[in-house]
Amino acid sequence: MSHKIELETLYEISKILSSSLNLEQTVPYILRLLKKLVGFERVTLTLYDPSTDQIVVRATSSGSFLRDGFKKGEGITGKVWKHGVPIVVPDISQEPEFLNKLWKRKNLKGKKIAFIAVPVKASGKVVGVLSADIEITRRESLDDYTRLLNMIATLIANSFSLERKVEEEKRNLESEKRALEAELKRIYEKLHVEGIVGRSREILSVLDIVHRVAPTNATVLLRGESGVGKEVFARAIHFLSPRANKPFIAINCGAIPENLLEAELFGYEKGAFTGAYSSKKGKFELANGGTIFLDEVGELPLHLQVKLLRVIQEKEIERLGSSKPVKVDVRIIAATNRDLESMVREGKFREDLYYRLNVVPIFIPPLRERREDIPVLAQHFLERFKKEYSKDVSISHEVMDALMNYEWKGNVRELQNVLERMVILDRDGTLTEEDLPQEMRRTYPASRETVKIPVNGESIWDVERKLIERALSETGFVIKEAAKKLGMTPRQVSYRIQKYGIKLPR
Repeated sequence: MSHKIELETLYEISKILSSSLNLEQTVPYILRLLKKLVGFERVTLTLYDPSTDQIVVRATSSGSFLRDGFKKGEGITGKVWKHGVPIVVPDISQEPEFLNKLWKRKNLKGKKIAFIAVPVKASGKVVGVLSADIEITRRESLDDYTRLLNMIATLIANSFSLERKVEEEKRNLESEKRALEAELKRIYEKLHVEGIVGRSREILSVLDIVHRVAPTNATVLLRGESGVGKEVFARAIHFLSPRANKPFIAINCGAIPENLLEAELFGYEKGAFTGAYSSKKGKFELANGGTIFLDEVGELPLHLQVKLLRVIQEKEIERLGSSKPVKVDVRIIAATNRDLESMVREGKFREDLYYRLNVVPIFIPPLRERREDIPVLAQHFLERFKKEYSKDVSISHEVMDALMNYEWKGNVRELQNVLERMVILDRDGTLTEEDLPQEMRRTYPASRETVKIPVNGESIWDVERKLIERALSETGFVIKEAAKKLGMTPRQVSYRIQKYGIKLPR
């Protein structure tokens, strides 16, 4: 055998093995290549099978075989397995220990057939045997063929080890994935609060803070855009607190005229102003022992900010028309979508009040930054409105896709309103693209092919996985482009690819 043939063979086999870790696919091709380039016949790979405690045939140069096996020490192949060294039989017709078990060779009269068997070792342990026949037609050394077969066995052994490591890593990742999903489920169930729907990492983080701050009397400042559900979170803090059996009073500081707001907050005495025919308690007195929620606190005029500061510091209020202080035990939860820091710098909001309110700030992210919550929120609202309007309605894929792609400037409130309107106006029991508001239809590509995804009965994880798979497919599996389409970051998409075991083409 020439040195050129040997190098060419090793080069071609290395290319094949590096193209895939699936030995079931690559090894048969390698064995056929050995037959073509080198002249080997009846090339066989046997590997250890722990279920039978034998080495069994895994591939042959002919492509077809029976999964016969060898016990340790049985025949030439079994001896190679047992002792871990190559064995060369110059003429199988003259070797009594040659079993002719696998190939049942016939009509060998007049032919001198040599048999070479070499061990396949992984991590110093024999895991199989690579063997081949070669007809000796002239004076030539079998050492070259044995050396070549040894090198190929080493290449296969390396791929075998790598394949096993990858499989083990996959099992570990699957196990880790199941553990993470179980932990996420446990955390969600632990942190779940009635009225708060969502399983995104962002919402779970907010819920964690809610659970930690609720048992205290600390003042909380809820930040976030309009419609993210600040009052829902305020109620959650109240009902998880020791004050749960006491009143929860909410007041929107921006919805009441300035000249009436003071009376609403602090109450008034009879005759305090024209029309005050009797005394009236304000929201702070009504909330005594419980919680007052000051929504849009950034809209408070400066003179009322001073009075609110006194309530926080002194735990007392004065009704309009009275100089007698009234003690109140009230927990304050404030909320705003305004930039209070800028207002402080501009002199529109008192700095001392800002720091009194901002003891525990909680930022509630907008819906577009936690899109994985959209399907579960949509399903939640759908179920509510199905009961409320006594209608059996389901969401089609194109609608869910449009909901996922929309910007939701009005956040959860806007999503709720859209679902309610669609359920009310639906005629056929299925919400389709035609049922969407016009502004949402414009953001949805009409020419795009869609695949139906049944939302009812599926978990949020199934819906999310299919949406990610579709986005990847439509963008040629470019993660950056898929992330853009989904309104997510590439890092978020990569995490979910790993989480759901989504396979990407090589």
